[in-house]
Amino acid sequence: MRLLKAQNTNLRNIYGKGVKYDVNGQVIMDSTNVMLVPKGTTAERPTVNTSGHLRYNTTLNELEVYSESQWRSVRYKEPNNDPGIVKQSLGNGDATIDLFGPLDSQDPNSTYKAPATADNILVFVENVYQLSTTNYTMVQNPSSTGTGQEVASGSFSIGSEYIITATGSTDFVSEHSASNNTPGTTFTAASAGTTDATGLARLTG
Repeated sequence: MRLLKAQNTNLRNIYGKGVKYDVNGQVIMDSTNVMLVPKGTTAERPTVNTSGHLRYNTTLNELEVYSESQWRSVRYKEPNNDPGIVKQSLGNGDATIDLFGPLDSQDPNSTYKAPATADNILVFVENVYQLSTTNYTMVQNPSSTGTGQEVASGSFSIGSEYIITATGSTDFVSEHSASNNTPGTTFTAASAGTTDATGLARLTG
């Protein structure tokens, strides 16, 4: 005859319902009621996280789990409007421009502002669906010059982040507090710039 032991948190009856830890390493919540998980705001997330951590975020009003080095929302099955399907108009093509953006999914979670892969984007040309990596690619912060929706230095929006795309520009350090004028350098526009400025940059995203 063997004695099988199990740790039980039921303070009234050792054989009653409670949270048990059995000999197989299982944690058993022997109840037909509910479980109240830890909850708090986004700012109250623990500073030391481990994959598998679970909590209810009262800022986002969503259950979230820590996985792959970040907090992820546990999504519901039913469709919702936050953000739902996002239609983003990036202007009309003209057979010359081949870069559009930056992309913004309008997801309230800042981690997912831009799609993770090209497969998350639907692109149509004259109602013909384009295939990612075949008909289009997705590039974050391209630094190529002479293509895409570049903005002249005199038309920047103050406080927006840009990436320098044009060579030979000299306006960014003097007018926008950029670290240098090298293509590929990102900076936050400190001013709109002068109307006769010649530098080109593109919004980051």
